[in-house]
Amino acid sequence: MREDILEFLMNRRSIRSFQKKDVDNELLKKLIYVANHAPNSMNREPWKFIIIRDEKTKEELSKLHKGASHLLLAPVNIAVVGEPDVSPDTWMVDVVNATMYFVLSAYAVGLGVGWVAAYENETAKKILGIPKEKVLVTLLSLGYPDPEYKPKPKTVKSPEDVILYEKWS
Repeated sequence: MREDILEFLMNRRSIRSFQKKDVDNELLKKLIYVANHAPNSMNREPWKFIIIRDEKTKEELSKLHKGASHLLLAPVNIAVVGEPDVSPDTWMVDVVNATMYFVLSAYAVGLGVGWVAAYENETAKKILGIPKEKVLVTLLSLGYPDPEYKPKPKTVKSPEDVILYEKWS
């Protein structure tokens, strides 16, 4: 059993404070390439990743709601966009799989990621020029974590609180 992988998964935390250090485009391409390996129906890959570095755009996105403020602090923002027209029945699950592959691979190479609830935020879609038929799934802040930043400890439900056997009862 690979306990190190289980520890890796349990220790990942959202990061909302970053160093003023750029993230190389080749590294971003590698992370997206890893994301393209996520499980998805018929290998249709119904997603796009918008890489955002422009300070004005990050500032506009950071004002979407209180939980989005860290977008301005990160050297890079990533918008993850679903394409229902590419895979009508499974695009949502497929896109979330790819997003998690991206997030976990970023963590694996020492980057921090903050996840912003931006599902179908019309203001964000307008800022980013996302077509009406595409779906903004999430916005991610991305960068090298500020060593002074201490994420809140995570508490989770026990397995007994979420397991059902055989059927819903």
